[in-house]
Amino acid sequence: MSTPDHLFEVKAVAAPDGILYVTLAGELAWDSADELLDAARAHLDPATAPAYLRVDCAGLTLCDSTGLSALLALHRLAEAAGVPLRLDRRPPFLDRLLLLTGTYEHLTGTYEHLTGRSETAGPDGDTPSGAAEGPGPAGP
Repeated sequence: MSTPDHLFEVKAVAAPDGILYVTLAGELAWDSADELLDAARAHLDPATAPAYLRVDCAGLTLCDSTGLSALLALHRLAEAAGVPLRLDRRPPFLDRLLLLTGTYEHLTGTYEHLTGRSETAGPDGDTPSGAAEGPGPAGP
């Protein structure tokens, strides 16, 4: 039995509400990182950029160091276009990677530009009311 050659899918949809919705599925790795950046770059021209960029990470099954690099590059592209980036519905392994690499706050940050309140996103990418910090250490 052979395995598929391509284990990643990215879909970018510019909605009428001014938000660019990007959905990721599969493995964000060395062979798919450019695909994410190309899909986003097509919508991030500063002259016609969306108001927000929301990336749905629920379908990710893996994110390696090159995938993390792509997320950081995506953050830079969005920032250069003046577009706030939000990583939604992050799987636990992605939060662990962000925490271990010291990039959690940089990539999740606070979302007062989306909520009107200064809150930090929780592990699922949502901003629960009253949340002040990211996920804490596991265990008692």
